[in-house]
Amino acid sequence: MGKNNNKKNKKPTKKTNANKNTNTNDISNNEKYPFVSVCTPTFNRRPFIEGMIKCFNHQLYPKDKMEWIIIDDGTDKIEDLVKDHPNVKYFKYDEKMSLGKKRNLLHEKSKGEILVYMDDDDYYPPERVSHAVEKLMDNKEALCAGSSEIYIWFKHINKMYQFGPYGEKHATAGTFAFKRKLLENNRYDEEACLAEEKSFLNDYSVPFVQLDPLKVILVFSHNHNTFDKKKLLDNPHPQFCKESNKTVDMFVKEKDLKEFYMNIDTLLPFYSPGLPKMKPDVLEQMIKIEETRRKHAENMVSQGGGGGQIMVQQGEKNIPLNNQQIVEVMKQQQTALQQQGGQLQQIKQAYEAIARENMVLKSELQQKNESITELQKLNTKLLLRLAGENGQES
Repeated sequence: MGKNNNKKNKKPTKKTNANKNTNTNDISNNEKYPFVSVCTPTFNRRPFIEGMIKCFNHQLYPKDKMEWIIIDDGTDKIEDLVKDHPNVKYFKYDEKMSLGKKRNLLHEKSKGEILVYMDDDDYYPPERVSHAVEKLMDNKEALCAGSSEIYIWFKHINKMYQFGPYGEKHATAGTFAFKRKLLENNRYDEEACLAEEKSFLNDYSVPFVQLDPLKVILVFSHNHNTFDKKKLLDNPHPQFCKESNKTVDMFVKEKDLKEFYMNIDTLLPFYSPGLPKMKPDVLEQMIKIEETRRKHAENMVSQGGGGGQIMVQQGEKNIPLNNQQIVEVMKQQQTALQQQGGQLQQIKQAYEAIARENMVLKSELQQKNESITELQKLNTKLLLRLAGENGQES
């Protein structure tokens, strides 16, 4: 079950000059700092951990006012990479959990007055924690903060895209920061493997404050995304998805981190545990969501459109579809869903086979460790006997 690897080191780290280098309105000028719990769920993301640790270490917020809670249910545990970090409280689980359940566990293991999310595969700027805390403290009524406007860098086309804003009380979970008071009445749906934000925020009705997207997150599309973010560029809604003139340098000021995230795909082909197929529960829920959307679209067509004319984007133009074309598109989607369903079944079988093999290897390792222990005991006895015989001869 859970294991805390940070019990012996409780000393706060020294404040660096970077901690003091803030503007006059920054929270670091306040005498009292609220204690912050940074929360990170992870599953088979070993290639990303170097960048994740650097993002945490570069935070401007005082390290002695922070703890870093990590919940790891992967088959390739990262304990060896984080166990010596002075702020980390690491908990590992053998059973794979839904993302909703992991986020609830993170909350239970944390003690901060304010909780700040930092996911395992995204870039977070040094102002991530301090900016969120400042906004929450300045807005007494707000329980949660986040960014409804988010930027994604697509390396395969070398372009930045802006998504959102979607609403004043909307944000994606990777940008969340909130007061502990929010948890008095709010929990994640433990069946949710993705798109978990809506239920947690009570259909986006929680008192909310928006953050500056440049101080929150930059998402890098990569080949191990559970949801292939390249699909966001298929028939994008022109109101919520558009090419941006912002650059990676506007978000990432650290040269080493820029190189790390820009080149992350060069590391991923050699790391099979991180492939999306290792998360069959997420893929299954994605198929269900797509099926729900398809049925909703069919109902709209049968009722005469309902939500207005459906458009597709071809180049820079939006082309309207007639009912026959819409039905054809939905048939294509249904075929794709059926294919994905077959692939999902294969993935499940492969995952179960890997899990069984993992159990066998664990059992063999335990037996070998026991054999080593017995040999060590026997060796000790022989050494003692030899020492005794030598003593008698002398």
